[in-house]
Amino acid sequence: MFETGQRYLWAAPDGANSGAIIGASGGFQTTRREEAAVDCQPHLLLICKSNLERECLYNGLLMNGLKLPIITHGTIKKDISLDGVVVIVLHIGSRRLADALVSDEIRAAIKSWYPIPVVLLAEREDWLQVIRAIELGARGYIPTSVDAKICVEAIHLAMAGGIYVPASLLKKSDKNESEDDVLGGLFTPREIEVVNAIRVGKSNKIIAFELKMSEGTVKAHVHNIMKKIGASNRTEVACKLHKLYGANSMSINQERSDSVSEL
Repeated sequence: MFETGQRYLWAAPDGANSGAIIGASGGFQTTRREEAAVDCQPHLLLICKSNLERECLYNGLLMNGLKLPIITHGTIKKDISLDGVVVIVLHIGSRRLADALVSDEIRAAIKSWYPIPVVLLAEREDWLQVIRAIELGARGYIPTSVDAKICVEAIHLAMAGGIYVPASLLKKSDKNESEDDVLGGLFTPREIEVVNAIRVGKSNKIIAFELKMSEGTVKAHVHNIMKKIGASNRTEVACKLHKLYGANSMSINQERSDSVSEL
C-alpha cells in the first residue's frame, strides 16, 4: 500500500483503462491527474492479462516488501508510458518461449523498453524456458509457484543489475547435466539413445523404428550396454540403470518380458 495525493491506492482494475488505480476508500477510481502523480515518480510497471491475477499480484507485491508504487496494464502496448518506470514485470502465463511468435513479441518488447530491466513471470517451471528468457534479454524468470516475498526479492535483484534464476530449476539442471556427463563417460552417443529408450521400457522393435536402425543393431547396442554395466539380461539392465541414474522417467512396463526374449 502506498500514498499519493493524500489517497491510499490499493488494487488495480482492468488494465485497459490506461493503468488506472482504485483507491482503498470505497473503491474510488483515481483521476488521470492522480495517476500522473504516480507516473512521475519511480514505479514498477506490471503487465498481466488476467484481471484477477493482476490485482492479486498488485496487492501481494506491496504487502510483501516492494517499496515502489505500481502501475498496471493488461497487455503490451506501444503507447505505454515509461516515464518513471524503473522495472517491468511481464506475466506471460503458460505461453512457451519456444514458440517463435511468443518469443518475437517478448524480444521486441524488451528491446523497446531497454534499458529498463524486465522480469518474466510464468506458469511453466522449465529450465529451457529460463534459458530462452535470458536469451531474449529478461533480467529474471519467476515461476508462479514461488512466494510473493521471493518475487519481490527477484525484482529488487533485477533492479540492482542482477539476473534472477529459480534455485529449484538450477538444481534440476545440475542433476541433468551431471547425469549426462556420467552417461557420456560410459556409453557412446548412440548407446546413450538406446539407454534412454530402455529406461522408459521401450522394446527393441520400437527402438529400432524410432532410431532408424535395424533390430540387429539395437541388439548389438543392448549387449554392449549389458557388458559395460555387468547385466545379464534386459530387465537387469533397466534395474541397474535405475540404480545408477534414479527414477526419473523410469518405467519398466509390460514389454519387459517380451524384451528379454528379444535378446
